[in-house]
Amino acid sequence: MLDMPQLTALAVILVVALGLSVHTQLSKANRGHKPPPGPSGIPLLGNLLDIPGKLKHLATYFRRLLEEYGGLVSLNVRLILIGDIKLAKELLEKRAAKHSSRPVVHYIHHHLDPMEAQWVTIKEGRNHTLARKLTAGVMSTVRAGKTEPLQEFEATLNIQRLLDDGGAEWFHHMSLISASSACAAGFGIHSLNGQESDLKEILDVIDETVLLTTPSASIVNALPYLDLLPGPMPWRARARTFRKREDAIYKRVIDEAVTGKASGMNTWAAEFAREDKPEGDQRLLMKGFIGTAVSLQTFVLACIRYPEWILRAQKEIDAVVGTDRLPSFKDRPFLPYVEAIVRGGAPQVKFILKSISCPGLVESVARFGIPHQSVADDVIEYRGQEYFIPEGSIIFSVTWRVVLFEDHDRFIPERFLDTEGNLKPDYETSAFGFGRRGRSSVLTFQFSIFEPFIATMLWTFNIRGSNVPDPKTGLPFCYDDSDAAFRGDVRITSCPKPFPAAFEPRSPQRAEVARREWVECEKDLNVLLPALKER
Repeated sequence: MLDMPQLTALAVILVVALGLSVHTQLSKANRGHKPPPGPSGIPLLGNLLDIPGKLKHLATYFRRLLEEYGGLVSLNVRLILIGDIKLAKELLEKRAAKHSSRPVVHYIHHHLDPMEAQWVTIKEGRNHTLARKLTAGVMSTVRAGKTEPLQEFEATLNIQRLLDDGGAEWFHHMSLISASSACAAGFGIHSLNGQESDLKEILDVIDETVLLTTPSASIVNALPYLDLLPGPMPWRARARTFRKREDAIYKRVIDEAVTGKASGMNTWAAEFAREDKPEGDQRLLMKGFIGTAVSLQTFVLACIRYPEWILRAQKEIDAVVGTDRLPSFKDRPFLPYVEAIVRGGAPQVKFILKSISCPGLVESVARFGIPHQSVADDVIEYRGQEYFIPEGSIIFSVTWRVVLFEDHDRFIPERFLDTEGNLKPDYETSAFGFGRRGRSSVLTFQFSIFEPFIATMLWTFNIRGSNVPDPKTGLPFCYDDSDAAFRGDVRITSCPKPFPAAFEPRSPQRAEVARREWVECEKDLNVLLPALKER
């Protein structure tokens, strides 16, 4: 058994050996072409020492590089940053055959997901292709309005929770409503109080998934050769425990959706599990469906930091809806400003998946975008120069830099409207990724649930900062939408750090109407979801 000094020495030797190999390959492949501009590094380690740790925000570092070097930046660790939408479309859409794979994160590939069920993060291959095809099929039901009754039910339920506690637990409510909506449509899990065991277990698994899929989750991501060491290493034990827990909950809820009490509903799991389709039973791929909705949390932060737009939104909603009912999907065509809010989202309250320059609420979930990886050498022209993109490069479309507007750090929904107040038809966004890795099908559902939630909250409440003091300082809470207000490590989703907010009913009458609609609304999931058609 190696002691710690010996283990450290071995790790250093292996890293140096790997660095020499990569350096040699790069030198040969790069002959005759120059890499994109970027900061100079040191031999073998490149810019690794420049990349900030947990005390600094990676978004700040990426932003500084793009501002200094332009829309195409190379770090000497085979990391390419793209901050230009034309360049992103050229590389990631037109040349998708070369740049649509995913980098292999050692711990995910070998320990957490060896069966490649989490198709959002896996390399280009059979499972990813199948998941894209099946997802497009089930999302057609969303676009056809089949899930609208369910989504209106969830929006009304969200209002009840906010009325009950005045927003004291609002941050949790937003996470809960997103997961419960997807679990209902995906598996037929009905959640009325948020305490249902299956829902709570799935939420816990999601939280653990986010933690375990970060690059810093395991030492073997940085030093993969440590996996050559025999025995029950802690990272292996943790992965086995997680897989056992994850497999158990997903097997239970999928079985319920396919052959159990939810088998009569038109759930996504039932569609994935059908054996009479060409792809056969692909229920395992349902693991890639459930995520978090940071956009709603970002929306509330936008209400507090940039309240000047709220009055216009409420006036539009009131003019269309009136005061005696909650907004519904039938109002959507007449609420262009609300949809502009969804598109324009919070400023630098960046989306998480993509945001700041296309400051969108729907674009606040993966600040850097989920990275692509090149499977072949390529040469790209940018600003009159040709640059070499080597095979194996990890490419981040830094989505909050991909589309730039004037005052792009501010929340201005009007930028998505024309002079007549109608939505611009040529809306362009990087919010759903690019090319084969674009997630527009999956996010269609998240996008469509987001709008009724916003409309019902703005109809019912005035949303403002809370008077509750910051528990860390005892002083009034300081609301921030800078990088520091968001989690700084590289995650599939990057949510704002929790903060207090107050949800005050705009009038007693509106609160009474919302309560009445909850009492009268349909709550039976067999009615809310259309019955599964015989095929």
